[in-house]
Amino acid sequence: MAGIAFGAETPTPDIVFMHATGFNALTYRALLAPLGDKFHVLALDARGHGRTELPAKTWGYTSWQRHRDDLIAVLEHFTAPVTLAGHSMGATVSLLTAGARTDLVSGLALLEPVILPASARAMSQLPLAPMLQRRSMPLAVGAAKRRSAFASREEAVEAFAGRGVFKSFPREVIADYVADGLIEDGAGAFKLACRPQFEAATYCAQRHDPWSALRKVTDPLVLLRAERHSTISEASMHRIAAIKADARVATVEGAGHMLPMERPDRARAAIETAAMLARAGRKYHDALVQ
Repeated sequence: MAGIAFGAETPTPDIVFMHATGFNALTYRALLAPLGDKFHVLALDARGHGRTELPAKTWGYTSWQRHRDDLIAVLEHFTAPVTLAGHSMGATVSLLTAGARTDLVSGLALLEPVILPASARAMSQLPLAPMLQRRSMPLAVGAAKRRSAFASREEAVEAFAGRGVFKSFPREVIADYVADGLIEDGAGAFKLACRPQFEAATYCAQRHDPWSALRKVTDPLVLLRAERHSTISEASMHRIAAIKADARVATVEGAGHMLPMERPDRARAAIETAAMLARAGRKYHDALVQ
């Protein structure tokens, strides 16, 4: 797995960040770099994204548990628990990881996690549902048709600026996305690192259970939801607060699903809060042990 890092190098990072579907770690440089003044931050490229070279097959790809397992494999190399943070898919993968291995995680900052309504999740469990949804889900169909070849990275920046999901992105964020989101195609041009077919499959791979993971989480949790086009309903926010009474949950007014790009100040504050709560929790635990 590839990644980028900020802050003083230590044996174990304070924060590990996971990106959204179709993006890569470098896309979040402007968000994460200032945290390097206080923390050692590591951001990873998920399988099938950015510069990570793990196999990215679509056959049998039905849940984000493969991304959870990849993240666990990285965390097992560290000597202490870390604060996990993420956006969209990355937030959900962080939650799944915390639920599966509470020993590896000390805090969570979830930015617009993808948590499906009960009806949609039930649909994803039906036989062949992930395969069929790749041809019927509008988001997946659109991803599969995405332009994937460009003569240069500069051309890609121009093609993305002001359009689609990139409409609210500052130009420098688009440039960061393109830097690791495009790879050389061997013929002097560039292609998307996250293949359109893999991105489409990722949207449909929903056979995981974030609610079960949430019930197992014992560490501090900070969650931000966007006011517009959110991937987590208001009802789900209330349910999260009921399951985990000490969670800090909030809706960011005026923000859409690309909250970290639109409101990096709020996203950064959420990550910092989770990391500080985790750090305080470790100190309290150490005091009890002594």
